[in-house]
Amino acid sequence: MSRTAGSKNKTKPVTEGVFVYTLEQRMRIIADLVVERILEDQDVGAKIATILNIGADDAAKQ
Repeated sequence: MSRTAGSKNKTKPVTEGVFVYTLEQRMRIIADLVVERILEDQDVGAKIATILNIGADDAAKQ
């Protein structure tokens, strides 16, 4: 099945309200959120080593 004439290399239309990030930008956003959460937990006295040792499921219960 061949392509229709003129269909090659067309850009996708921009969708309102949709953000497009590169892989590096997405990784940076996630890393910033993780660091922010660690700093917030340390401010209330939670130790990251303790949280990591008990596991994610148990940490959510506390």
